[in-house]
Parts: sequence; C-alpha cells; structure tokens
Amino acid sequence: MEETQTKVDITIVINDRPYHVHVEEMTGLQIKQLAGIPENNLLFRETHGPGDDEKIENNSVVQLHDGDKFYDMPPGNFGGPR
Repeated sequence: MEETQTKVDITIVINDRPYHVHVEEMTGLQIKQLAGIPENNLLFRETHGPGDDEKIENNSVVQLHDGDKFYDMPPGNFGGPR
C-alpha cells in the first residue's frame, strides 16, 4: 500500500511577492528559481528581532514556515537588508 503524504500549503514572501508552495523544505537555489532570482545573487531570510538576517546558500536546505520572508541582493552589495 502506498503512503500518502499530507499536502502542505505554505505562503512565503520573496522580494515582497507572495509565493504558495506545497513542500516544507527547499534549497536556496530552488527558492531563487521560484522567484526568478539570478543564481549568483545572495539570498537572505528575515529574522525577528535584532541581529543579522540569515544568509541562505544555494545548497542549503531551508525548513519553510508560513509567512517566511526572503530577499536577494546582487553580489558586491552585501551590507544589510535593502
């Protein structure tokens, strides 16, 4: 008998645009591809409170949570959120 997986519906925001995904994890590269972000751009997940946002590498596996916010930055412009 085949196992059935529960379908998830998670809304993440990338560069102020909402995206609906049906998986609980994606790589940094998959998140970039979803939003049409160039592969060599830097990707960040906003964190709550003081401190730096989380830098996401292309090969990093990211656990997604409803409402997560991501943004990208061209390489060379590193220095904080826009």
